[in-house]
Amino acid sequence: MAEEIVTQARVLDETHLELYHPLPENIEQRVKVRISPLPPGQELALREQQAVYQVETTTNVRIPTTTDARQAMIAANRFIVEHLPDRFSAGQPTLVVFPLRPLWLVPVHLTYPGVGVLGKVGMLAVGGDIPVIVGWTPPEEMESLAQKLYQENRDEIETALS
Repeated sequence: MAEEIVTQARVLDETHLELYHPLPENIEQRVKVRISPLPPGQELALREQQAVYQVETTTNVRIPTTTDARQAMIAANRFIVEHLPDRFSAGQPTLVVFPLRPLWLVPVHLTYPGVGVLGKVGMLAVGGDIPVIVGWTPPEEMESLAQKLYQENRDEIETALS
């Protein structure tokens, strides 16, 4: 979550600031800082002596990743069983850290016995903080793509099943 914090700071040198109030603990290491001088009308000597500036910091609050790849796959396979016909399975999850929260992206594959994976038909997004599905390719789209993959591989599938 992007957050804007306004605080007072003292310039130590060209690349360092000293903040009068510490930033919250959950703010990531990198902080984007924009410094604007005191309003016009302040004496130059005062600005040079105190070097006090208004500092706007834009930060990203990071939600920790507590869901692991195994939990993401379990959640993905549960969704697949509840929303898709057989022959669909979860692929290997990939952790992606978005500014708002970490997510596991899990591909959905069409598979057949004796043939294996025919291809990816969609994606599921599993929360990195809680192992629940938070986004998905619509099941109708996955089934439509699965039908195309089946038609393209029909001979190989029928040979393997016979």
